[in-house]
Amino acid sequence: MELYKDPHQPIEARVEDLLSRMTLEEKVAQLCGDLPASFIEDGKVNTKLLKEKFPDGHGRFTQYSIVGLVSPEQISRISNQIQHYFVEETRLGIPVALQAENLCGYPAAGGTLFPAMINMGCTWEPELASKMSEIIGQESRSVGITSAMSPVIDIVQDPRWGRTYETFGEDPYLTSQFGVHYVKGMQEQGVSCIAKHFLGYSSTQGGLNTSACRMGKRELYEIFATPFEAADKLAGLDAMMANYGEIDGLPVIVNRDIIENLLRKTMGFDGVLTSDGAAVLKTYQYFKVAKTYEEAGYLAKKAGTDTEIPVGAAFRQLPGYVRSGELSEECIDASVRRVLTVKFKHGLFENPYCEEDKVTIALCNDSKNELSEEIAAKSMVLLKNDGVLPLKKGTKVALIGPHADSLRYPVSGYTYPAYVEMLKAGASGQSTGFNGLADEQEKAQSSEKKYKGPFAVMFNMFSKEEQNAMNDMESALRRTGTRSLKEVLTERFTVSYAQGCSITGEETDGFAEAVDAAGESDVIVMACGGNSGWVNVTGGEGKDRQFLDLPGVQQKLLEAVAATGKPVVLVLYGPGVFAVNWAQENCGAILQAFMPGPFAGKVITDVLDGTTNPGGKMTMTVPRSTGQIPIYYNHRIGSGYNSGGDITSSSIFSGGYVDGPADPLYCFGHGLSYTTFELSDLELSAAEIPTDGKLEISCNIKNTGDVAGDEVVQLYTSFTEAHVTRPSKQLSGFLRVSLKPGEVKQVVFHLDMAQLGYYNENMEFVVEPGTMHLMLGTSSANLTLNSRVMLTGKPADMMGRRSYVCHTEVH
Repeated sequence: MELYKDPHQPIEARVEDLLSRMTLEEKVAQLCGDLPASFIEDGKVNTKLLKEKFPDGHGRFTQYSIVGLVSPEQISRISNQIQHYFVEETRLGIPVALQAENLCGYPAAGGTLFPAMINMGCTWEPELASKMSEIIGQESRSVGITSAMSPVIDIVQDPRWGRTYETFGEDPYLTSQFGVHYVKGMQEQGVSCIAKHFLGYSSTQGGLNTSACRMGKRELYEIFATPFEAADKLAGLDAMMANYGEIDGLPVIVNRDIIENLLRKTMGFDGVLTSDGAAVLKTYQYFKVAKTYEEAGYLAKKAGTDTEIPVGAAFRQLPGYVRSGELSEECIDASVRRVLTVKFKHGLFENPYCEEDKVTIALCNDSKNELSEEIAAKSMVLLKNDGVLPLKKGTKVALIGPHADSLRYPVSGYTYPAYVEMLKAGASGQSTGFNGLADEQEKAQSSEKKYKGPFAVMFNMFSKEEQNAMNDMESALRRTGTRSLKEVLTERFTVSYAQGCSITGEETDGFAEAVDAAGESDVIVMACGGNSGWVNVTGGEGKDRQFLDLPGVQQKLLEAVAATGKPVVLVLYGPGVFAVNWAQENCGAILQAFMPGPFAGKVITDVLDGTTNPGGKMTMTVPRSTGQIPIYYNHRIGSGYNSGGDITSSSIFSGGYVDGPADPLYCFGHGLSYTTFELSDLELSAAEIPTDGKLEISCNIKNTGDVAGDEVVQLYTSFTEAHVTRPSKQLSGFLRVSLKPGEVKQVVFHLDMAQLGYYNENMEFVVEPGTMHLMLGTSSANLTLNSRVMLTGKPADMMGRRSYVCHTEVH
């Protein structure tokens, strides 16, 4: 037996043995991606096409979950047929990676649907992320998927960006905790994670997807790279996806400084760096930094990008650059080592096949749905409440708004329903905004050969009968137990329902019915906001916003029903936040729901009637207007709404606006409850500690109200004596605590100074002596306990010694 086939040998030895046996074409094949539609026709594998297109093996087939849109049995059968060819009929028998977008569930028929990641972040309970990703990984592996293009651990500082809902929010510490847990859970199931998008992808000009990013090296590493580094160091992250935008004039995939210096040397990452979808094509077609598509592939590989997806058409030409002497074979070998290491690590050589006869029972079930519901329930954020909530028994409720009776709108993008919508729309020529496939589609349509683009081809993977079977999305959602808010609320209250308007339409025909319903009620519940996906949506990939107002005529509808004088409860759905200034002044309560998934109707009703006491917290700062953007809590001292001066003063240095307040509508970490809490008894383990020391911080938290509830105790730090500007405050620890009425618990934070490193004026990554301020509270603006500690000694070099977690405990 060849050494590389021996599972008892070390992975490194197996990789080197296999690499030594590979031809140049076989090596390059491992760096290429393709779409399953390139060899699947009418729901069946065309083995002849497989052999013709991939005689030297292949690296990965991406967007592979689309094969499962009809049934899990079909995708598992196809997975085995594919692997049989690569394992049994290619010279070296290297399994192919089958990869999917597993953000909030295995996104095909039979998979468990979870809330959006912005909801997950609002739970402030990272352990839930690992429980969720374990399920996603297990279900994905059961149908043959071995690679997940998730999690998204971008830091979002511009809420206009349409992919906000895919992230955990604006804070690097909180995002790191969720990212680490997500990666651990997924990879423990034998599915490699590709964290994205490295780097700065979410911080673009104008909030536009893939537009220019202008960012210095300090911010790139200290803020945006931190979650990626944490996922690597603490969870053994297998891969990252390179942002397909550009930073300071260079697309990331051809930026050697970012890839080799920052990613490889500074961060020490040795996993796979893949291009984002069609990023190589964009380098040539959009950014115009290469003469040809093939040259763009050469530049990306030369800079350190390991693989090309979704179609490796440019990377397939790399052997020519090697033979001409323009590219070294060692450069190819380095990437192949990384790719093979991941395949060996997750047992693809020993277990390339899935168990077709067990696939049905391996997918969604009641216990998995219970976790989805728990995450949704814990993500509910009460933004305002004047006492109208919880609703009293016997209350007559007017339920109004475009989300009130929808099964689909509370479900996130990058899910089974969203994929069906995208494929159908793309096949019919509609704009989808799914950039990777859209670019491939454009290339196909502009080709002299006039071959069909990937949307049409991928939809035509399925027979006509199978295509028709995908039409009934309502039945598919009902099979998971999905019910609308109207259905659940009607079981508990007397409800008068009127849709009132659509999400984005301008029609006001339904206003009169909505006003009549409001007039007959005691309380009005307005179900408003946006929706997510790729088709006819207010947010998603390539679906960005100019304004943060409620879409369409929803604001007009809200004002019309509020004019009846009845108390209004506003429930906000969608992939982003809304600047609801009028509602804050005029509504009795506001509940931020985002996209809770299939159990949205139940968890929202539970909050409305008091069955559940909301305990979620915002992970983004909500601006009053787009003119405040970027607005985020951890802005640097001397800038932003908390500039260190009086923002209401007339001083030219005040940092205020002449036409409105500078502070946000809702701060980071904000979230109310049906009970009240009090923090007290702050204690520090020392008044002075060395710059490389550790500090214990504790406080008591008491439920001072009449009902049980959850509160998130938040620890913030700041340092004002560096020779560079530092954040006005930065989240450094948190813990969600459950308390019965009158109950008191002690929360203890174990803070390692290695968590607080930064680049000084000499670009040395250090913790320096001086005064560190400590703040504890229940939001970034409600910090009732304050103290300080002196850091002593010499500056401590923290490069390569960073800490990423403030361990917490509760007594």
